[in-house]
Amino acid sequence: MSLFSSSSNKASYGAIIDIGSGSVLVAIVKSDPDKVYPEIIWSKREYAPLRNTASISDSAKNVMSSLVSALMLLESEGRKVFKEKTGANRLPKTQVTIAAPWSYTTTKSINYNHTEPFTLSNSLIDELLRTAHKKVEEEIKENESINQLGLSIIARGTIGLQANGYNIISTNNQETKTLKIVEANAVAQDYLIKAIQDASHKVLPESELSLFSFMLIYYSMVKELFPETHEHCLVDITYEATEIGIVRDGLLTHTTHTPFGSFSLAREIAAVLSVPLEEAYGYLKHSEGIDELPESKRTEVKKIFDSYQAKLAELLNETGDTLAIPKKMFLHVNLETEVFFSQQVEAASKLATKSSHAVYSISGKLAESYPEDMTAQLTSGKMDTALLISCQFFHTERDREEFEHP
Repeated sequence: MSLFSSSSNKASYGAIIDIGSGSVLVAIVKSDPDKVYPEIIWSKREYAPLRNTASISDSAKNVMSSLVSALMLLESEGRKVFKEKTGANRLPKTQVTIAAPWSYTTTKSINYNHTEPFTLSNSLIDELLRTAHKKVEEEIKENESINQLGLSIIARGTIGLQANGYNIISTNNQETKTLKIVEANAVAQDYLIKAIQDASHKVLPESELSLFSFMLIYYSMVKELFPETHEHCLVDITYEATEIGIVRDGLLTHTTHTPFGSFSLAREIAAVLSVPLEEAYGYLKHSEGIDELPESKRTEVKKIFDSYQAKLAELLNETGDTLAIPKKMFLHVNLETEVFFSQQVEAASKLATKSSHAVYSISGKLAESYPEDMTAQLTSGKMDTALLISCQFFHTERDREEFEHP
């Protein structure tokens, strides 16, 4: 199925909430199956204050505050625009995506092998999935670190089905000796889930709520955009986190993240240069400005970048994947900093493997894929690619329906 399509028979409306590591996006979208792109009726992003934070819990409080502010804007400004443009009041669906470090994405493989051929059936697959669900839930209960963090499953779905080592789309009662099912699970912080549920119930009581990790929809989008690319590395850099996913044979197999992102870098630069955080962040958007600094300051900033590359290299080697990092890497980051971070990811991957890797910017790819008016909004900073990814996932209804929400 193409990324730019939908399976519904009529237009549907929904609210989009994208909870990043340092900001919260809210939007209202119209999905018409006869249109290539969804229509973004209204959107706003609320940023957590760019300031020094003592801990990840402080960042969480800032994001929760942004969530409340963003939903208040949706209720006041968004509803008004929605009513004026459509004449409707009801938003029947709310799609929430949660990025690292507030969400985690894991995958589990279920293998069923026989010496003699057996017939594939939906009932067999359903039975194996029930067993997998039970094992995942037991592992979460038994995992002390997960229990301490307070995590619960928000979405799960089958992302891969292989018979005799080949990917298949449906069972068709075919015979095989081996069956492999890959299931993806997204979990999130309990306090965040409750905050989302409480807030959405107050602001969007008429809406059906569905939650996803950002890595799940990022993986789905890249799979649709590049169907011939079966082995690659996904990198998502947000304000307060960096998340990595490894895709093998077209399936998401390993993920990991660190609570260190672009704002984290800005804080370190600000401390070294003794400048405001906003000015320090500007060096990530226009890194050529660093060349104008005194040599001693340039050296200090370079040490910060080298340290970040080392962190990335360490993260790339901590995915749990025993093979070398795939040569092809897809990067999603704020459009205005993609040049800088493309360089950082390329250097980090070479540091990790001692070989060169090709880094492709998803942000730029999305900008190229949309009409000129939307591309202009992207490049001017009035729209961000995380919004487009979330809205496009909402538009591809079949993709959303592949997941259930326990």
